[in-house]
Amino acid sequence: MAQRWDAIVIGAGPGGSAAAYDLAAAGARVLLLDRARFPRDKPCGGGVLLSAVRLLPYSLDPVTEQTITTFRVRYQRRWQFEHRYHEPLAIMTQRSRLDAFMAEQAAGVGAEFRDASPVRQIDGTTITLASGDVHEAEAIIAADGANGVVRRALGLPRLRAAVALEGNAPRDRQSAAQRWTDAVGLELGTMPSGYGWVFPKGDHCNVGLGGAPAAGPTLRHELADYADCESFASDALTDLRGHHLPLRDSDSALFHDRTAFVGDAAGLIDPLSGEGIGNAIRSGQLAAEAAGSVLAGRADDLSGYRSAVLREIEPDLHVARQLQALFHLTPWPYVQLLRRSNRFWTAFCRIVRGESSYSRLQAQIGPGKYLVEAAANLADRRLRRSARWQTD
Repeated sequence: MAQRWDAIVIGAGPGGSAAAYDLAAAGARVLLLDRARFPRDKPCGGGVLLSAVRLLPYSLDPVTEQTITTFRVRYQRRWQFEHRYHEPLAIMTQRSRLDAFMAEQAAGVGAEFRDASPVRQIDGTTITLASGDVHEAEAIIAADGANGVVRRALGLPRLRAAVALEGNAPRDRQSAAQRWTDAVGLELGTMPSGYGWVFPKGDHCNVGLGGAPAAGPTLRHELADYADCESFASDALTDLRGHHLPLRDSDSALFHDRTAFVGDAAGLIDPLSGEGIGNAIRSGQLAAEAAGSVLAGRADDLSGYRSAVLREIEPDLHVARQLQALFHLTPWPYVQLLRRSNRFWTAFCRIVRGESSYSRLQAQIGPGKYLVEAAANLADRRLRRSARWQTD
């Protein structure tokens, strides 16, 4: 006999745990599932922008390893500059710690959290686990990531995906790691439609790069070259792993009847920065609101979630796609703008901190936004032809 719930959340990453937290805090009976046994790590730089931190009703201090106030930007593995801001811009954590902590918060307000519980079959809002247990719910929230089972089970098209490769530089074995504490590193102008990064953690630095699928065959060589450029010993990097970064096109499905896709499962990664935790959290919260309407009898399906994402998240994604296309077609002038314009740097920091947004920045240029949009559309067509975008 199936066990009944108000909502089932599949995937206990930031988006899934945020959805489970809000639903359980509102009094719903929530089952939060993850296929892995916690704590578990997953490929991710582990940076959480202040804009994302501010979305949560609890502090991330218990899992914060570094607080970032500085960006060091390198251009084409040659010259470098840095900017420091007077307020925190991001925190650095590890996904093994962050995800376990957020799942604990959801459980603390009443959600039933079950790890090591992979889903084997989905039939509407009835799911069967690999253990044979059957569960039913009024709503399903799919937060099962880039390679999620829910989208495949519903027969929906795969998402377009970028590729990335990362490794760790232990502080006790990599002297270069000692210079990275309150700063993150960005390497621009080399990877097609992507960038390299150095993200400092407590006992190591995460070093990685990502970009369009066309870069896939050269990722290992490029990572070694970039790590050496930043004075890390590339042959001593540990925990090397590759992964996909799913990207949403404007017509990608966000819901199906009473199933909503959040975070990476919806392709809500910022295409310019590659950051996904903020939109994962916010989409999880929006999905919880829509599920609450279903549970209260105010809605028959989760179409309200799609409307909320298109209203609140998609406008910024649209502008980010434009900026990404323009930047990667001709990176030099934009790097110079970031390097030399304090006004541009401050605007960037305000977006990172959640005090502004891409769409607000676009609105400030007035009618000029139409010229930007036309140029971005042309740049995007050129980049897509050269990048060989694939589905995840």
